[in-house]
Amino acid sequence: MYTNKFIVFIDILGFGALVEKSGEMPDIAESILDALISMNPKLLHQEMFGTLNEEKIPEDRLDDVKRTVAQMNLNMSKMHPVAVSYFSDSLVLSADANDVIASQTILELLAKLSIKLWDEHSLLIRGGVTLGKLVHTENGPLFGPAMNRAYYLESEKAVTPRIIFDEHCIEAFRNIHTFEVLEPLIEKDEKYHYISLPACFRYITTSSTLAYSDSDQLRSIQRAESEVLLKIRKFIASSPPQRIKEKYEWLDIEVQKILSS
Repeated sequence: MYTNKFIVFIDILGFGALVEKSGEMPDIAESILDALISMNPKLLHQEMFGTLNEEKIPEDRLDDVKRTVAQMNLNMSKMHPVAVSYFSDSLVLSADANDVIASQTILELLAKLSIKLWDEHSLLIRGGVTLGKLVHTENGPLFGPAMNRAYYLESEKAVTPRIIFDEHCIEAFRNIHTFEVLEPLIEKDEKYHYISLPACFRYITTSSTLAYSDSDQLRSIQRAESEVLLKIRKFIASSPPQRIKEKYEWLDIEVQKILSS
């Protein structure tokens, strides 16, 4: 019944507190809605295998090219399926362990989603990635030891705004030679390999296919990267609760370590 899969469980940090404020602040409610829509499985599938550099395409050809890319994404999704489940402020993605394209696509999606949620909504995510036995049917059942483990990594071990890997999981990724392209996405401390927001910026702007696109999307990400430290320090200066402040102070150090190197 179980299939061996890579699985990622992520959660939006501070989501509950935002929802409490949203009852009296409509702009926050709108931001929450936009953020959750960006995590919607349909939208994730649309960008999973390819996006358009629209400014490079003649206007009279744009609709045809959009249809072509949409069909390509649909075909690739059928050939290399990534299952997506979405509930409240949490997202689960999984792919068969022997499907190299699907499993590495998940990591690319995490990088893009982390940047999008931060840049557009000032939201951070935390998560866990593992490899193990899982049942995951999109819009259907989701259970298994790997799901329990991914949730445990996110809720009990990640602590700061990062996505941590089980050691056997990162080793399995690295046994695939094409994973070297994704290495700029990975950091390591004394306990875990992990993905953080500044590592996402580093990967997208230096190693992803988008890095060579000369597109408005890339320029927008580069602008967000240049502003990330100021944005973090502005939040720290606003005197948030200590437990939240500590997460941003960790992120401040992480940004300086990664983006200034």
